[in-house]
Amino acid sequence: MKASSVNINRSIQAISLYLIQCISVEDQCSEEAALKKMLKTETYDLLQDRASELYAESPEYVWGMMQDERNGNWEAWLRE
Repeated sequence: MKASSVNINRSIQAISLYLIQCISVEDQCSEEAALKKMLKTETYDLLQDRASELYAESPEYVWGMMQDERNGNWEAWLRE
């Protein structure tokens, strides 16, 4: 069964909020600053690309990808 556009949008929003909270905690910054950091990542770009279907993964999985990207571990990031 194909996900509806509304469900995809909700999933992207929920994962994005999770990422913002994780960045905020890890970097000890405001959620606004975390949002700005998130928007600059390739992981977030991929999350927005519906063809990637990253929205179907768990927030923890996407956070792991973002951590790999933030740590410069592109080899692990690209393996996924």
